Parts: sequence; structure tokens; C-alpha cells
Amino acid sequence: MVEDVVKTLKVRIKNEVLTTRKKEKLRKITGRDTRIIEKYVRIIHHNRRKICTKTKNGKIRVHRGKLDELTLTTSRLKRVEERRETVLHDFKKMFPYCSHNEFQECRDIAVQLYEQGYRPSPTRLPIKRARRQLINAKRFVLVHLPKEKNNTLTRWWVGIRDSLDTWRRNTPYHQKLWLPLEMSTFHQKELKKGRVKSLELRYKRSTREWWVYFQLKVLPPPSFYSPEKENSSSLPPAVLGIDLGINIPAAGVLLTPKKKLTNKEIKFWYTKQWNRVNHRYKLKLSRLQRKAALNDQSGKKHQIYRFLGLLRRRYKNVKRVYIHQFINNVVQTIETYAQRYDLFVVVGYPKHIREEKGKRKITRKFRRKLHQWNFSLVLALLHRALILRGFEPHRILTIEEKGTSSHCTRCGRKVIRPVRGLVHCPSCNYTFHSDLTGAMNIARKFLGELFRPRGNTITDYLTGQKYSLTHFTVCLGLSHWLQSQ
Repeated sequence: MVEDVVKTLKVRIKNEVLTTRKKEKLRKITGRDTRIIEKYVRIIHHNRRKICTKTKNGKIRVHRGKLDELTLTTSRLKRVEERRETVLHDFKKMFPYCSHNEFQECRDIAVQLYEQGYRPSPTRLPIKRARRQLINAKRFVLVHLPKEKNNTLTRWWVGIRDSLDTWRRNTPYHQKLWLPLEMSTFHQKELKKGRVKSLELRYKRSTREWWVYFQLKVLPPPSFYSPEKENSSSLPPAVLGIDLGINIPAAGVLLTPKKKLTNKEIKFWYTKQWNRVNHRYKLKLSRLQRKAALNDQSGKKHQIYRFLGLLRRRYKNVKRVYIHQFINNVVQTIETYAQRYDLFVVVGYPKHIREEKGKRKITRKFRRKLHQWNFSLVLALLHRALILRGFEPHRILTIEEKGTSSHCTRCGRKVIRPVRGLVHCPSCNYTFHSDLTGAMNIARKFLGELFRPRGNTITDYLTGQKYSLTHFTVCLGLSHWLQSQ
């Protein structure tokens, strides 16, 4: 079963084309809705015992109906006894020019923020200006003008419902507020992949520009493995074990029906350029932090903090680019393997690694690298990229990697590390690369759960989903990798 994926598409509004009237309307709409969202979050937080409930997984769920009983009055219900003429926090009196639909949209955003962990406090920064509108409520329209009818400065427009009241003959009505978009060919290709679910308006204070964030519901392409290919035994089975690392981003070992490993089944994903860029940025950050920590008597301390914030944002953007390049390289390698084998991808999840490594005697430099290692982001991006390529969810698994790099791949006993990057087994005198040892043991651990099952399902550590063992019956031909060699 192929699941839907939600993507975010960021498009810039042509601010140079916007008139001052439209800019002022955008400022008023988003500012008012942001204040309503902040008010909703505070009411939820103060009445959390009445409104909120906890699920079995420990997550908080907010009851929207009970929240409406505290904030919104009703006077149009058929039954008189069900009407609410007075409430504890009357939003219609606080914000008299806001419609009922606008209140419900702001309520949904506030509930989503609170369920994701946002809590109001005097020290926390206020919510950024944002406003989301659902397409089911027909709150916005995306229009593309063809070249023949295009007499304006732009071809793509988005029309949102102007929530500010306009009066004509003593009756209020709402116009469409049309915003020009700077749409490129990349944005057009992404829009064709799915359906626009909602949008969000945001204002960037640093550049003084308005942006639109489209939420796309993308249906992935058909499965990479067709039903005919799934049922037939034309492709031999294979399991790709991937071990994520700090110095080397990832190492992979492909277990095939052959009993030997060759250079084609071993893969390192490593970029020297990223190590140089990462080292340079960390040196600059450490120098600025050292300057800021000193008692500066010249009065230039605020300038150092400003440069430090700019450098951190730049480093974050550069790091994001290199992470996406790394994910693309891994996905390309997996696609080449999938053309030759009936492939299953198993990635090790380093659970509690920070707590375990912190207890040992390690250097301060390595501890800093360990805490800056964002393995969960890499795993989430890799899982999402493979699903968008057509891979089924049960073919991309994450399992716990505890003890995989400290045991021999031949006899399964404890190993020693004479040199950084190598492991040596004192019982069978076998020497191998430590990252490749971890990747091979991750794949063998997955096979061990198939042949020596503790239950009828296998759990994915990343998503928490459970898959039946019947999905993995193809891997029965790889049982010889569990035997001691």
C-alpha cells in the first residue's frame, strides 16, 4: 500500500508589483489572525484539564468542540436550549470584525501548534505572522493566465478571501485579494505532482518580503516493483544494510544470494568538500563565541552577537544543502541496486547513542560532533525520498543498531579496535572496516528477526509502523549469511 506524502512548496510573492493598499491589507489580516491564534493557545493552556486528553502513545489531543464552548457564541441553532448566548471568553466581542469561519481556521492552527508542543510563556517569542486557509472551504484560488491573455506583469496569481469587511448598501461582503506569484518551472513541475491542500502566508522581516507556503498532498508514483515482478522470482533477493556515521556519513553493504562480498556490494558515501566547509564554519563560530564570552569593555559586544547570529543562519543553510546532496547520492545508489535485485533497505537507528557515549571517556571535540549529529533528519529525508520514488514503506526499515559495530561479522564475538576505523576479532583473526562491519551486522540483524522471529510483525523505529512477516518471505534465500563463515 503506497501512502500519501505532504510536501511544502515555498513561492515568493512579487513584492515589487504589490500596491501599498494590498500590503497594508496583508499586514492587517495576518496581524489580527496571529493575535487570535495566540489568544486561543493561551486559553487551551489555562483550561488544559477540561479540554485536553492523552492518548495511549502519550500525545496530547485537544477537543475542538469543548474549546468552542469557551470561546464562541451560537444564536442560529434550531433548538433554543442548545444556543450559547454567553461564553467565558467571547471572541466575537474581542474581535467584532472577524467572521465565524476565520475563528475556526485560527482555532485549528492553534490546536495544531499546541499538539506539536508549543506552550505560551513570557520569555518565549510570539508566534510569527501566519495564516492558513483550507481549499475545502474555498478560501483561495490559484490562477494561471496563458500567454495569449497575459497582459500583466505576471502569469500566476493566487486569490485569497479578503476577511476584512467591505460595505456596500449597508451590507458587508468580502472581495478577492489577488497576489502575484514569482513561479518558476520547478514550482510548476511540483504543482503537477499533487493537489494543493492549503496555503500559508508569511512575512520575512529580514528581507521585508511576503511568501506563500503551499501544502501539497502528493500521491507517489506506482510501486517501484510491479505486481508481476513482486510475485515472480525473476529478480534475486537482496538486503542493503546502511550504517550512519559522524566522520563518514554512511556506509552500505549489500547482501546477495552469493556467499562472498565484492567491491560492487560495498559502498561509502563520503564528501571531502563538506568536511572542509564544516571545519571552516566551526572555526569561525568558535572564535566569535570566544570573543563574546570575554568581558568586552569597548561596547562592541552586541555587534559580535549580531555577526554570530548571521553566521549560524548561513551555516544552517549550507548544511541543509549538503544533506540534500548526500540523500540524492544514496537514493541514486539504491535505485541502481533495485534494478538488479528484489531490494530491501535496512538503516541502523542510533537510539540513546548520546547517553551511552557521554558516559565514556571521550574527547570534547568528539562529544561536540556527537551532539551536532542530526541522524533523525537524515533518516526522515531518506524515507520520504524513497517513498516518492515509488518504494513501498515495508521495503525501507530502520532497526536498532546497538552492538552492531562491536561484534565480528564471521563468528559474532566481541572485537577490538587497534586503529581508528578498523576492527579485529581475536578469536578468528578477522580484520575489517568498522563502518562496513556495522552495516553488515545491521542487515544480518534484520535477517535474524525474520528467521528467528519473536512475533508476527517487525516494527520500524522511525515511523512506529508494524509490518507482517509475510512481506519478507522473499528473503528466505539469504539464510546462509546468518551462518558462521
